[in-house]
Amino acid sequence: MGFLANLKGMFGGKSRAQGSGGGRSSFGGNDRSHWVYARCRRCGEPLRGRVDLLNEPSQDDDGETWIVRKSLSGSGKNLCFQTIEVTLHFDAKKANVLRAEAAGGELITPEEYQALLSQSQNQAHSA
Repeated sequence: MGFLANLKGMFGGKSRAQGSGGGRSSFGGNDRSHWVYARCRRCGEPLRGRVDLLNEPSQDDDGETWIVRKSLSGSGKNLCFQTIEVTLHFDAKKANVLRAEAAGGELITPEEYQALLSQSQNQAHSA
């Protein structure tokens, strides 16, 4: 049994995070993830990132809410190496996003992400 399979067994979860998108998902059997989706302003590539709500947020200046800054980078397949900086502000319980911004791109919904991903895969297959 491999290392990842051992970890999977120890934590009783899946070895890969599978998000339902745009919000929380189950990771290793608990609710500690928030998925964020963006589109690169330069090349249009759809990007996805996982925020670990137990380890990544920092307490904001007000002492009550939480903030996360996440950098998303594309695959480079479009010869674009733009980094999208996403900033999320969570409530005191890290249950709801109060505010979200993206520099270098725009935030999109999980449905938009899937549509853009399918579109780019279809274009790759027809080329």
